[in-house]
Amino acid sequence: MVVQLRYATLPWIGFIAVHYWFVVFGERERHRWEVWQTKNAGGFCIGHVHRDLKDPDAGVGGGPSRLAAEWTGDQADRIARVLDDCKRYPYCERYRYWPGPNSNTFVAWVLREAGIAQRLGRRAIGQSYQAAKQ
Repeated sequence: MVVQLRYATLPWIGFIAVHYWFVVFGERERHRWEVWQTKNAGGFCIGHVHRDLKDPDAGVGGGPSRLAAEWTGDQADRIARVLDDCKRYPYCERYRYWPGPNSNTFVAWVLREAGIAQRLGRRAIGQSYQAAKQ
C-alpha cells in the first residue's frame, strides 16, 4: 500500500491558500480522500468528508496537483485505517474556509491520529484549527 499527500492551489487565492488531500493506492484501486466545502457532493461521503469526489490526479481549479509526501508500510497502513474510520473526524458536518475546519484541518487531524509527524505548508490555512473544548 502507498499513501500520498497531495495539494493544489485554490482558484483566485492560490497565492495564500492551498487544498490538501490523500490518495491511497491499494493493490487494484486508488481512492482520493478530502474534505470539500459542499456536503454530500458525490462519491462516498460523510457530510463534508469525501472519498472519490474527484480524480486523484485532479487539481481543485487553481492549478495542477503536487506531491507533498508519500508513505509505505506501517505508516501508510496507519493513515489508511484512520481514513477508513473517517466518521470519527469531529467536523464531518461543519466547514468554514477560515479559520477552519476545512480540508487542511482534516488532513492535519488524519496525520495526528495516525501518529505521523508531517508538516503542511504555510499556505495550508486551517491546519491548526481546533474548536474550543466544551
